[in-house]
Amino acid sequence: MQFARKVIDTRGKVGDADVKAVRDAGYTDANVIEIVALVAMYSLTNFFNNVFDPVKDFPAVTPAGSI
Repeated sequence: MQFARKVIDTRGKVGDADVKAVRDAGYTDANVIEIVALVAMYSLTNFFNNVFDPVKDFPAVTPAGSI
C-alpha cells in the first residue's frame, strides 16, 4: 500500500493530503491507525532482529508455486 510506504519513507511525517487520499480510498480513521501501528510494530521487530540477529530455528519453506 502506498500509504504504508509513505509512513516508512517519511518516518511518520505524512502530509494531510496523504491521509486524505487514504480516506478518499475508503479507509476509516481506525484503518489508518491500524496501518501506522503495523508499520511501527514491524519496524520495531526488524530493529530487534538487526541488533540481535536471532537464530532461525524453523525449517525453510519451499514456495508452493504460483496459483
